[in-house]
Amino acid sequence: MRDYWRYIGYVWRYKVRVIISTASSFLAEGMNFASVGVFVVCLEVLLSQRVSGQPSQLVTKKIFQNPIGRPLLDYLNTHNSPDRVLMGTIVILGLAFLAMVVIRGILDFLREYLLQAASLNGWTDMTNDLFRRVTGLSMRFFTRQQLGGTMSTFGPDLSELRNGGRSVFRDLVRAPFQMMGGLVITLFLSWRLWLITFIALPVAGYLMKIAGKYTRRYTKKSLQRRADVMRILGESIQGASVIKAYSAEDYQRGRFAESAEQMRHYTCRRALVRAIARPVSEALYWLCRIAVAVYGAHLVLAGQMMLSELMYFAFCVKQVYTPLSKLRDVYTDTQRCSAAAKRVFAVMDTPREIAERPNAQPLPPLTSDIHFDHVSFAYDPPHTVLHDFDLRIRAGEVIAIVGENGSGKSTVINLLMRFYDPTEGAVRIDGTDIRTVTHASLRQQIGYVSQSIMLFNDTVRRNIAFGSHEYTAEQIEAAARAALAHDFVVGELSDGYDTVVGEGGAKLSGGQRQRIALARALLRNPRILILDEATSALDVDAEDRLQQELETFAAGRTVLMVSHRFSALRTADRVVVLAKGRIEHVGTHAELATASQTYQKLHSKQYLERG
Repeated sequence: MRDYWRYIGYVWRYKVRVIISTASSFLAEGMNFASVGVFVVCLEVLLSQRVSGQPSQLVTKKIFQNPIGRPLLDYLNTHNSPDRVLMGTIVILGLAFLAMVVIRGILDFLREYLLQAASLNGWTDMTNDLFRRVTGLSMRFFTRQQLGGTMSTFGPDLSELRNGGRSVFRDLVRAPFQMMGGLVITLFLSWRLWLITFIALPVAGYLMKIAGKYTRRYTKKSLQRRADVMRILGESIQGASVIKAYSAEDYQRGRFAESAEQMRHYTCRRALVRAIARPVSEALYWLCRIAVAVYGAHLVLAGQMMLSELMYFAFCVKQVYTPLSKLRDVYTDTQRCSAAAKRVFAVMDTPREIAERPNAQPLPPLTSDIHFDHVSFAYDPPHTVLHDFDLRIRAGEVIAIVGENGSGKSTVINLLMRFYDPTEGAVRIDGTDIRTVTHASLRQQIGYVSQSIMLFNDTVRRNIAFGSHEYTAEQIEAAARAALAHDFVVGELSDGYDTVVGEGGAKLSGGQRQRIALARALLRNPRILILDEATSALDVDAEDRLQQELETFAAGRTVLMVSHRFSALRTADRVVVLAKGRIEHVGTHAELATASQTYQKLHSKQYLERG
């Protein structure tokens, strides 16, 4: 429940609306009781001669035996006949009833609208905070967390909170006023009948507790299975080509069906709990109502209670049991929301491993060097993937990193981007530890093209200018030309730079996606350019032309590249050979061809030179 109260805290940010809604609910229920009371009294006045045996005038006097009604009755008796007094009483009561209905309608509107607005605004704030939190987490979270689990948090879990929270807030504000008002008035009318009414309350409370316990349990399991369904769905969409290539459609369908069946099982269990609790509690309420009706009829026949009082008592009993049923549903909905809130806040409470320090300072533009100062790193300690990596890169130098798969090449880049922090040592730019500078000032100096190209379902123009609205069309086109993307954008795409590339750039070829990603990096005019297999999807001719463009663009910039292609390394001032997370050699191609066995092995296997 702690996490659910945290969700309530988001709604309480809009406490003015909540308070006004609560006050409106209190007044609306007061009007409801008053209007029905007036209506019942009108019936008593009209039927008094035949039912109660009292003259109309006596009933009228009984109605107005209070400080407000007495002066009005005296006025009517002074200026009117008895029949007109009776008719005037009915007219006044009717007008009062009509006014109460109108006022109650206005109050109901304020209660419903303001509370739902506060609930939805709080939910939206929490959704934005969740997204802000997720996008601020380190890369370690994304490598460990399953995509389906994260998507489920934003999908089913938040939907459970929104839908359940809406009903909880609506009924939780209204139902207590209804129930308490009904209990107070019934106690005032007849304490004997009140005791019969009250018997159902502790039994109903016990039923709610049992139903809530199982609802929370089955909701938690249902949401977990739903996350599995989302994960398998995401894998099936992303890996559609692999599934078809291995004729694994039936296998994947079986996995999906199994998870969907488990989700159905726990969802049905939750529905079963609710389906059992509702008729049992309703049967209990009806037994109490029947007992009230029988004993109340006895009191009326014995002259100990007026018929109008019994009718009003019956209405108040309904006002006790109806909100009690709603509170039962509120309790089970609260347990559902509690299970969903626990999953949502588990993500929001994930610690930020790569947090920006409170006193972090902006990083000045690179002028001297980048120094990997005896850096060691482990993704999962104690399994170290980079050992005592010590490398100084001068400003304006082009450095290439080569090595077998798993040798630590991408780890070096991840540390420079500060996606992770070193286990030992430090990464310094112009002597400043990058852990002491702001993230934005560091990454603004870096243009990054990763080996896994990520394009967004937007236009070519916005993909190139991703992250900023400040670039002009001329700047975007110039970056595209430098990345050899302009010709195919204007020549092959139907809407040119306004063409939507599809999810992940699905409408483009691998080479086209790579050029747009490179244009994105070049547009930033970075001091440091990182190319992680940035030309792997290009043919030989395109790669040669791109290398010429990069040589021009890289002048005066620091370039760090990872590549398996020898042709991509010819512009490098130095080549760093990594083997099992350690620097084996550093030198030019000619030097390494004779000095490094790993380099020779890579070359002979054509990791560096293809065709």
